[in-house]
Amino acid sequence: MKKLLSLSLALLLAFTMTACGDASASEEAGKAGAEEQLVAGMVWYNFGDTFITATRNAVSDAAEGGNIKIDAADSQVDISTQTNNINNLLTKDVDFLTINNINPAGAPEYIAKAKEKDIPVIFVNCDSPSDEDLNSYDKAFHISSAAEQSGYIQGDLASQYWNENPAADRNGNGKMDYIMLVGMQGNYDSKMRTEKSVERVIENGIEVNLIQEALCNWQRAEAQNQVASIIAARRDDIDVIFANNDDMALGAIEALKASGFFADEDSYIPVLGVDATKVGVEAIKEGTLMGSSLNNPVILGSTVYKMIELLSEGKEITTETLGRTVSEDGNHIWLDYVQITAENTEDAEY
Repeated sequence: MKKLLSLSLALLLAFTMTACGDASASEEAGKAGAEEQLVAGMVWYNFGDTFITATRNAVSDAAEGGNIKIDAADSQVDISTQTNNINNLLTKDVDFLTINNINPAGAPEYIAKAKEKDIPVIFVNCDSPSDEDLNSYDKAFHISSAAEQSGYIQGDLASQYWNENPAADRNGNGKMDYIMLVGMQGNYDSKMRTEKSVERVIENGIEVNLIQEALCNWQRAEAQNQVASIIAARRDDIDVIFANNDDMALGAIEALKASGFFADEDSYIPVLGVDATKVGVEAIKEGTLMGSSLNNPVILGSTVYKMIELLSEGKEITTETLGRTVSEDGNHIWLDYVQITAENTEDAEY
């Protein structure tokens, strides 16, 4: 009897030790798994921007189920806030840093900070750091669309409308009188879209006249207010409105509607945007926004995440591995724009 009791106690003790050992092993495995998860710190210029929201959602969708956690911060269109966001993420020891940069002059500093932490830094949908700055660190990259393409698309659409519609010259002066709505002063995309759209019109043999260039900080409400003021002063002179993004174009359309435009064919003003956002495409279908240039946020967001994945696996960033056009030096990843009009709105579905 004593032998049986001793045997039972021994078996119970062995089972308990095994169970505890399994629990400890499971707990350690869980800790190891948690420690292996990487974190990508992402600094966006403004969560309220329609395009940025769609891009952030695309990154989150791509990251779902993966081993890379996203820690995103909103700079609220403020350079000081952006710098604080970057510093905070670096303090958290993130494994990757992406910056939707609104401070081109700060790029060298941001690269140096990433280099000090020995983590990749990716500048997303913004001005590119100089080649010198990018080459100062082998883990510095730039992903963006070729901004001049969007300007050329706007210029070609405006030229086509002008040539096909003699009544487009509303004051009969023989010149395309235009308003230019600028996203941000000093921003590369703004600069390219502003310059190249008009350059293309001139290349197409059309004389132009700038009514007013208005800085609207990418914001719909600011564009609406600016255009309303211009309409009050120059109502009969406006032939075309170029906007550096769809949000500002939609603000211009609201101001035009409030002043009686778009009531019929005789009160139509061509308005051109960039990004082909969902609301922008709806305006194209409605017939108020004449056209836009698709900068696909799903492609941008998924490309950003794919690049981070490749870097986490120690793989080289090439056109073949990324599936996007990578420059010869490996620093730049370029995404193409697509012209969107009423004839191909389905191409903007994402």
